[in-house]
Amino acid sequence: MTEKILIDENKPLDPGDIIELHFRTYGGTYIKALQLAAIDRKLEGQPGFRILSWTLPTPQTVVFKVRIEQTNPIIVTAALIVGFIVVVGLVAWLVFDKVYQIIESPAGKIGVGGLGIFAAAAAVVAIVTLLPKK
Repeated sequence: MTEKILIDENKPLDPGDIIELHFRTYGGTYIKALQLAAIDRKLEGQPGFRILSWTLPTPQTVVFKVRIEQTNPIIVTAALIVGFIVVVGLVAWLVFDKVYQIIESPAGKIGVGGLGIFAAAAAVVAIVTLLPKK
């Protein structure tokens, strides 16, 4: 189970952190999709972060999901990534709105651990029932 927490765009991020960058946008959906795909392609292989996905949840909203890859030699913040997206895309139709950090909740971790135990128990039962009986 994951949780989204609104954070300041200048908060230093750590490798492995996942954030969602929300932008307000204007224009036609197909043109936006083409421009977003171009931004995604241009930023592919960028050191420091990786765009995992982008979506258009509403006609006025664009959301980039980004994972922080490394923070050395520079400190990576959401503001830095927003700058890359806007400069590389050369788009005036993207206006930064807010950033969320995606956090795995403790309940989600316990649930996954519980499933692991359940899977192990199911495997043992399956092996015992499949063994030839004498």
